Amino acid sequence: MLRLLLGRSGFGKTYTVLNRLEELARLEEPGPLILLVPEQFSFASERALLERLGPRLAGAVQAVSYTHLRAHETDSYLV
Repeated sequence: MLRLLLGRSGFGKTYTVLNRLEELARLEEPGPLILLVPEQFSFASERALLERLGPRLAGAVQAVSYTHLRAHETDSYLV
């Protein structure tokens, strides 16, 4: 399911997203968890996930840029 979280700077969007991802990652079988971010924030997002969730839980979440998501979707249709 796609959920959009909108708001001005400093309103807790990142905090809310990381909390929810942590909750979902702790489930027994969380399924695919994708954090969609702009290209320039992909590294910072991966680092934030690792710092917040730790290595085990962060492995359950993919921080994906728009470009990477498009390439992945294109490849899945070609197979």
